Amino acid sequence: MAYLNSYKKLNTFIQNESFEPLVSWGVRMAVAGTVPIAWGLATGRVQDATWITLTAEAISWVEMKGSFNWRVRTLFLGALLAMVWGVLGTITGDSIWLSIVFMFIAAFMATLLKNLGDRASGLAICVYLLFIICNAFPDRDIPDIRHRILLIATGAGWTILVGISASLLMPVQQPFRRQIALIWRSIASLIETISRSAADKNARQDIYLKEKEVRTAIDHSFEFYGRMAHQGNQKDNRQYQLLLLRKMAALSAVNVISIADEMEHINIPSLDETMRVKAATLFSALEEAVSRISVYVLTLKPEEKLLAHTQIKRVKKLMVLIRQYQLEDGAPQTRAINRILQLTGRTLNLLESALSRLEQMGEDTPVFRSYSLMKTLFVLSPRKILGNIKTLSNFDSLAFRFAMRSAIAASAGLLIAKVFHIAHGYWIPFSLMIVIQPYFGATLKKAIDRVAGTVLGGVAGGLLMLLPAGLHAKEVMLFASFILMVYYVRKHYGIAAFIVTLNVVLLFSIDKAYEQSILWERALCTIGGSLLAVISGFALLPAWDKEWLPNHLAEAIKANYEYFSNTFFGKVNNWTRSKRLVESKNSDVFDSFNRYMEEPGKNKTGEYYDIITCNVRITRDLNTINMEQEEKAVIESSPVPAQQKILNECLELFHAINPMLKTLNKGIVVNKLAIDETTPPPFRLNDNQLISLEKLRIELKAMQEDLWSLANEELVSKD
Repeated sequence: MAYLNSYKKLNTFIQNESFEPLVSWGVRMAVAGTVPIAWGLATGRVQDATWITLTAEAISWVEMKGSFNWRVRTLFLGALLAMVWGVLGTITGDSIWLSIVFMFIAAFMATLLKNLGDRASGLAICVYLLFIICNAFPDRDIPDIRHRILLIATGAGWTILVGISASLLMPVQQPFRRQIALIWRSIASLIETISRSAADKNARQDIYLKEKEVRTAIDHSFEFYGRMAHQGNQKDNRQYQLLLLRKMAALSAVNVISIADEMEHINIPSLDETMRVKAATLFSALEEAVSRISVYVLTLKPEEKLLAHTQIKRVKKLMVLIRQYQLEDGAPQTRAINRILQLTGRTLNLLESALSRLEQMGEDTPVFRSYSLMKTLFVLSPRKILGNIKTLSNFDSLAFRFAMRSAIAASAGLLIAKVFHIAHGYWIPFSLMIVIQPYFGATLKKAIDRVAGTVLGGVAGGLLMLLPAGLHAKEVMLFASFILMVYYVRKHYGIAAFIVTLNVVLLFSIDKAYEQSILWERALCTIGGSLLAVISGFALLPAWDKEWLPNHLAEAIKANYEYFSNTFFGKVNNWTRSKRLVESKNSDVFDSFNRYMEEPGKNKTGEYYDIITCNVRITRDLNTINMEQEEKAVIESSPVPAQQKILNECLELFHAINPMLKTLNKGIVVNKLAIDETTPPPFRLNDNQLISLEKLRIELKAMQEDLWSLANEELVSKD
């Protein structure tokens, strides 16, 4: 049994690594970081090797998620930033005021990059790490500066070589397939949560969190592959089929969420045991089918395709068995069960379509067989790089405030270190740049994790250095520490900070005796930098969600209004785009609400949550209406009068709500729908669409009342 459990854990680890290759990323960093150290030990040039390793480690934090084109451009951009800011740090280190000015610019620029998430957070490290360390150890003579530049360039070139080499064997479309596979995997997790909620009502609150994970996975895929299915170029068959495959995943998520809505109308204890077992088995089989699809999308292994087909057939058989079960005609519960079976059938059609798309995609060839030298050089054209820089330079007012806060706080930290001549004082601005976050709560949490990890890591590192070590034991541990800190940086930041400290201990002790004072100095500077980050988050251009939450909420409601307008009155109804936009707005407001509830202060209102959930349910109802419309073989126009009456009332409710959005966000502009002779008539609704429209009307009425209540509550609190 123990052997079986160990095998299952290993298999799960391998599968997780396939979806999110953290270990391979860590190995890439380990090779880039330890080979220069080995060269330095062999040649007696450890100090030079340290600068090469420092540069390599900074650039290796660039996460290689996107296409080969994106990876090459990002690696070269990281190398360029590392060299520029390394040189600026080197030549400004002897001047306090120049150091402060360029620290401000570096921190501002790095924070803007951090705001863009996975696409550019590694580039931010290239900026502030190289500037801060080079500024702390400046060179004064021209030959020494040239030598420093050569070492940084060597580290950059070596890292680019390692990064490109790691990508040459990768299939061209594997990064895109991985993004799509993560969407399917999140859908499987959503199905499991829905199944669990049937027996545990407390688990129902987890459904929206899982739904949000699906939305996040879709958003991440659009960060790297922004084109939608209708924008795909059919000449590039592989990517065109993958764009359609991603659409299949998004539509499957809509069906699964609709199943969750129908589950709320079923009284599970009232069903007999046979029916409960069949229903549970149905969800389990559907989850397994979706899970197998996700693995097949990523691996393209024929056995995974066979298993997916097998699970799809199993779900179909279970649906037949459930349909044979005698249920009370006309009962709401019966209608809900039949609706779930209908949605499950549609989901199976999408799963089969997904498998078909992968077959039509054909073989995915490795990068080295698809990219010639000239094609790779074209990837590095100035126009392409400038386009990337333009994309990375977009920021809003919140991002600007965060960048200003980071820049001012980092400059203050460096000023303190310089004025008071603090030994290893560069750890103050460095720790601050790592810890500081856009919001106070996140900054406080990360500060606690970093301080705890640093102190414990320092103690562990000190004890480790006191133990007798065999030949090259330090180098082996250094290699392992690179892998582990990358592996844990996303999973548990406190553990990552612990391992980073061990990594620093090993670097300082490769060629000389370990000095405990270094760790104590680093620990104190880390505490100081973290404390400065927390104080700046509270007192310096703070971003309180008490202020930002109403803005996010108004934008989300506005997005639903536009979604509603495009659905029923739009000349071109690109509903999947509207769906993606409004769901992203819903995610933003939900995150803002969670941060709002964690902020200091007692005057919190629950009205926001009620309005947010109303808005989410409106989005779900619109999704259902559009999905039903896609399934129709014949589109009927001119709704019957009863349908038109409900539709008109929904439009009037939206128009009554829209002016109220000004109380949430004074700067919001909502373009009122103008209906004239050029406006196409709404389509006729089927029974399921009519039910969704009626539910939408109920939600709008509830939202209107909640908005009035929120406005009155805010007025009372201000008085």
